[in-house]
Amino acid sequence: VVFIGLPHGAMDGALAVHFGWMGRPAKAAVFLLAYVGLAALVVAAWAVAPVLSFIAFLAISTYHFGRGDATSTIFGRGAVESIARGGVVIGGISQFHRAEANEVFLTIVGAETSGVWVFLDVLAVLAAVCVIEALLFKQREERTAFALELGLLLVVFFTVPPLVGFAAYFCFIHSFRHFASMRAVLDSTVSKLRITQTTVVFTLLTWGFGLLVLAQQSASIGVEPALLKVVFIGLAALTVPHMLLVDGVLERSTQRPNRKD
Repeated sequence: VVFIGLPHGAMDGALAVHFGWMGRPAKAAVFLLAYVGLAALVVAAWAVAPVLSFIAFLAISTYHFGRGDATSTIFGRGAVESIARGGVVIGGISQFHRAEANEVFLTIVGAETSGVWVFLDVLAVLAAVCVIEALLFKQREERTAFALELGLLLVVFFTVPPLVGFAAYFCFIHSFRHFASMRAVLDSTVSKLRITQTTVVFTLLTWGFGLLVLAQQSASIGVEPALLKVVFIGLAALTVPHMLLVDGVLERSTQRPNRKD
């Protein structure tokens, strides 16, 4: 997750270059301050209300993962497919290994997890309904691909421990698809060298800050619990600005019709 999954979010720097923000000091400062500020707000919220923050993280991750995998472009159907796909990931990983997953949840939130399981139980039912609906509105070839992918994911999630299942999906499906979609967006506006530079810089900054927090937390709670907390709380903090940028700003810009002056 740290070495493969995390750099996919670090491409947000290249996306800022694509939008023309990094070439202007004022816009670059606003982007960086807003990005870091949103991440800091998530960390602060987690410190105050860890269970609610974790549920919110699971909810936005469900949509974000599903949105990145969905192929439906018709309004409404895309949302249904996003919940179906994201729900299979978040719900499948947790529901197949409730005891192991709960141990991870306890470490991350440090509190009673019954509220988390209420959300996950509702999500499992909602995802099942959305999967059935998506199977009904998809065409034959697309329906087959959709069913095969979700079926294979469920087999993987059932077979391997929850953290392994999450890492496999996050690194080798979600991140790879994000790299591919970003390459298609950035190729015409940002050089490969610039993409590499910004991604490496953002990745190194994230790793550096994470190592500092890990060292501080390890001294009080141990290395493994500290690593879980740093990775997942860090992911939650970075997912919020990343999702707003990718699923918000970028999606609106690609849907906007071209205008000729």
